[in-house]
Amino acid sequence: MYYCISMKITGKNYKFLIYFNIAAIVLLFNERTETQVKNENFALKWGSWLLLQAIPSPGFYEDRNEFEGENNKNGIKFGLSWQLTPVAYSWNSNKYVSKFSFFHIKPSKRFSGSGELFFEPVVIPGGFNNNSLKKFTYKTGVRLVFPVFHGGEYLAVSLGSGYTEQNTATGKYSGITYEAGIYSFFGMLGIKFNYNQNLLSRYNIGLYIKYY
Repeated sequence: MYYCISMKITGKNYKFLIYFNIAAIVLLFNERTETQVKNENFALKWGSWLLLQAIPSPGFYEDRNEFEGENNKNGIKFGLSWQLTPVAYSWNSNKYVSKFSFFHIKPSKRFSGSGELFFEPVVIPGGFNNNSLKKFTYKTGVRLVFPVFHGGEYLAVSLGSGYTEQNTATGKYSGITYEAGIYSFFGMLGIKFNYNQNLLSRYNIGLYIKYY
């Protein structure tokens, strides 16, 4: 009798172990699959974002020499810039999400009201004609974005200031840059104007194109 009871218990335990192992394998497989999907989504998210950030924003840059009066020459050159935002703080973002963003910034967080650090490299493909400035220049500084209509998605404005530098073969020009911008289409398209103090190329205006 004891032997029979023991056999029954052992049989139940055996079945339990089989069912338990099957359930564990299924759970582990599902977890691994979900992890792979998350990793794939993560790679897709950042991979596609990096590709979109490589698309430049077109603009026009002042092309003048250092002379005054009759010897002064002034023109306009076409250039390309890239919009990089290493850090941003959104003061009107949802309380359930972080107010800080790094590089990848959602439009709803940016244009609802935010402050950000920016870095903007610029290339003049054809070079300057009226001076010896090199093709590459850059700006870096702080920008504040304010919503105007529909939480900033339909219309927003920005004000910014920072440091800019233009180089020649023998030296460099550096100074403060002042910026103003207006944006629409959920923050993907805008117009920016810059005044660069103490630089040869003082004025530039261009499109602000940002893909999210």
